[in-house]
Amino acid sequence: MLAKLIDSTLLFDIGANEGQFAKEVLASGYRGRIVSVEPGKQAHQRLLANSAGHESWTVAAQCALGTEAGHAKLNIAGNSMSSSLRPMKEAHEDAAPEARYVATETVDVITLDALFASVACDDDQGIILKVDVQGHEAPVLSGGAGSLSRISAILMEMSLVELYEGQSLLADQLATLSKLGFGIWDLDRGFMDVRTGRLLQVDATFVRQGAC
Repeated sequence: MLAKLIDSTLLFDIGANEGQFAKEVLASGYRGRIVSVEPGKQAHQRLLANSAGHESWTVAAQCALGTEAGHAKLNIAGNSMSSSLRPMKEAHEDAAPEARYVATETVDVITLDALFASVACDDDQGIILKVDVQGHEAPVLSGGAGSLSRISAILMEMSLVELYEGQSLLADQLATLSKLGFGIWDLDRGFMDVRTGRLLQVDATFVRQGAC
């Protein structure tokens, strides 16, 4: 767990769903602050319930992150965790039929820079950004142009196949993060099509040069 490698005082949990990742990080011994963001109404309600009693775990008002502030249509997936601002592609539906969209919601959109400015302190160190936004990674990073320089590590889901319409794939994401000064630290196998054995996504950890 990256939290053991970096002396972090703040972790941004973007695309928190019901708080699964934050609970795992806390169980691993992480003692810094966690700020979770989730756009889906039902998932956000469960996230609030799961964070109750954890003084260091804050849940932001229900919203998504993007390039600029505004509103957007959120597609709600049958499994909740695959909900996205982007249309789902056939490759995803075929590999995980339970993830097909079942509803839509209109959600507020803010930028990472705005979120960062509202919660980060001058003395925060080793700041970690976790991004699990189902194909919407590029706009999240674009909206953080002013704050990414203070982030020491990024944990991000990366697709090898287009699972959501118009999403950036692994090669472009690697190039973008390299330009931002982040190098790859670790890779884990993620979502795969069990029918064919084809790997569709990986979970990547990036660390800013000199942070570790």
